[in-house]
Amino acid sequence: ATITENIHQRDKIMESEIRLQTHSINLMHMMTGIIPQNAIDEINKHIDSVVIKDNKDSSDNLVGQINREKKSAQLDFPLDTEYGKNFKGMLDGCATSLLTEGYKRKAKADAVECWTVHSYAGDYNPFHSHGTLTPAGLSCILYLKVPDCIKEKPEVPMLTSASGDCDGFTQLIWDTATTLDLYSLKTTGQEMIKPEVGKMLIFPKWLNHQVYPFFGEGERRTLSANFNVYYEKEESKKYGLEGFDYEEAKKMGYTVNDN
Repeated sequence: ATITENIHQRDKIMESEIRLQTHSINLMHMMTGIIPQNAIDEINKHIDSVVIKDNKDSSDNLVGQINREKKSAQLDFPLDTEYGKNFKGMLDGCATSLLTEGYKRKAKADAVECWTVHSYAGDYNPFHSHGTLTPAGLSCILYLKVPDCIKEKPEVPMLTSASGDCDGFTQLIWDTATTLDLYSLKTTGQEMIKPEVGKMLIFPKWLNHQVYPFFGEGERRTLSANFNVYYEKEESKKYGLEGFDYEEAKKMGYTVNDN
């Protein structure tokens, strides 16, 4: 082709309308919410009067390094008492909403274990994820008490200059997040969560996370739970996982809420 023909062809392309749009790929869905203060006060009252009093240690099944103070503890929060059943109903409803609204799945969440973490200066939770009986599963974190030394930290921590900005924060990790990653056009694979009384996170069980130690007065108190996920029978068949639907779960004696 001659130079003139090439220019003519280029002009024809430029005159055409090229429709472009950016497209983001979602890795996962997570639910966040704020529990009202009066409800938080009620939960803390139950923990103070029942959970701490019963003192059923859960640390044998957890990786948390919660041991720096006499009151440092990881305690079982029973879901089979009258209070526990009501609390489980609230948890199941929130987690099921993530399945139906976030993931658009015909499924129900069933909280099967729950525990409280009572952290003091120097306590921390190393890099880990959670497990459930069912292939799909959810986990949650509810912040119940936050020391002033964490409250005063900025929402977005700066990690340079030995700032200590992330002390006491929860870090969610699903990929690396180096400067080279960002320069190479990779999206960040981590998120720092500043604890806030009443804040609740619900996320897939496979999401890695860790909690940094803090240094100051006061208790950092959280509640965590794990949820089995049961699909409707037809939905379960669609993924080739028969036997993990909630009708079968009820037959096996699991207390899956009908709501």
